[in-house]
Amino acid sequence: MSLISPPRLVALIAPRLDTGPVGRAVQACAERLAGEGYFLAAGPWHDPAMLPQLAALQPAAALVMGPLDEPNLRAGLAAMEIPVVETWSASAHPLDTAVVIDNEEAGRMAARHLAEKRHALVACISADNAWERARRQGFISTAAALGLDRVADIVQPEVLQMNDGRMAFLRLLATNTIFDAVFCTSDLLAAAAVSEAHNRDLHVPQDVAVLGFTDDGSAAQWAQGLTTLGINAADLGRRAAQVLLDRLQGELAAGQHQTLEVTFEARLST
Repeated sequence: MSLISPPRLVALIAPRLDTGPVGRAVQACAERLAGEGYFLAAGPWHDPAMLPQLAALQPAAALVMGPLDEPNLRAGLAAMEIPVVETWSASAHPLDTAVVIDNEEAGRMAARHLAEKRHALVACISADNAWERARRQGFISTAAALGLDRVADIVQPEVLQMNDGRMAFLRLLATNTIFDAVFCTSDLLAAAAVSEAHNRDLHVPQDVAVLGFTDDGSAAQWAQGLTTLGINAADLGRRAAQVLLDRLQGELAAGQHQTLEVTFEARLST
């Protein structure tokens, strides 16, 4: 009678999992790992106080959604001496390995596109998380370098559903500034901006151009004709899983940093 080895645990460390793109990346990663005898285990591991409980589980590796910047968490994972892959966005000096989006370059690409389209009065709408902060920063710095006038900068504390995006666009309108283009750093923000613009009898792109960043292509389905920059969240998850497996099997050394290329889809909204 053959014995089947029990699957090994890979700790999933994420501030939250209830955003669609993160969920898709995690699902794709879990499916790839399962075939090799590993499973993702979610828990409140982002809280350094939970490190003793995590260590007791003896994880084979850890997948971190977002930068590993918290000093105590970083030190605790380092002490476990296991492969650690940071994904979506990484700290300035990843602890082990990173598979990320060049979020700041995505913002720079957005500013360059709006400049090429001769928009001069631009606004930015973003959520307050590490990857969208990087997209926002890339956009703001490049817009300034290109001589664009950034008339408004809206940071929505939390964006989990369409109504959050609508509230962000309404906050932009409440600034009473004149703008001819807006860069939205996520699917929900972009789709909500187009929807709320139509509700306010603003024509896209005649009255206001909208450029979005998409993690899974959903914004262009909700708002047909939306110009987007983006990546595929599931592809990111599969790439992260492969890097984890390569680290676990000794086929990849620590210190590797892989970046997914951001794609651009020009449509009608700009």
